[in-house]
Amino acid sequence: MEVMIVVAIVAILSAIAYPSYQEYVRRSKRADARTQLLEVSQYMQRFYSQNDRYDQANDAAGTAISLPAALATVPRGMDPTFADYTIGFQEGTLSARGFTLEAVPRTGGPMVSDKCGTLRINNVGRRSVNGATGGMNASICWR
Repeated sequence: MEVMIVVAIVAILSAIAYPSYQEYVRRSKRADARTQLLEVSQYMQRFYSQNDRYDQANDAAGTAISLPAALATVPRGMDPTFADYTIGFQEGTLSARGFTLEAVPRTGGPMVSDKCGTLRINNVGRRSVNGATGGMNASICWR
C-alpha cells in the first residue's frame, strides 16, 4: 500500500513537472533563435553599409552573396536536418531597401509545436510573429 502511494505521488509530480520542463526548454531554444535573428540582422546592416543595398544578388564587386551557412540554422552551424529553426528571408521581402528575416521551426523538429510559431524581424528592427497560438504575441515571444 505504501509503495502504491509513493508511485501515485511520483506520477502526479511527473505529470506536473514534465510539461513545465518542456516549456522551459522551448523558451530557451526560442531565445537562441531571437539572438541569432538579431545577429543575422546585424550582418545585413553591415552588408548594406558596404554595398548600399540589402538584396544580395551581388555585392559592390559583382560577387553573388548569400547568408553565411553558419547563421542559417539554430543552433548555429547545425545540419538543417537536425536544427531547431532555419533562418532566412520571408518570401518576397528582400529588396534593395528592405528585408524581413524569419526563424521558422523545422518541420518535425522539437519547436514545431511552440506557441510562438515563426519569429520575424525586419530591416528597421520591427519584431513580429506568425502563427502564434495560445494568446502569444510578439511582445511575449520576443521577451
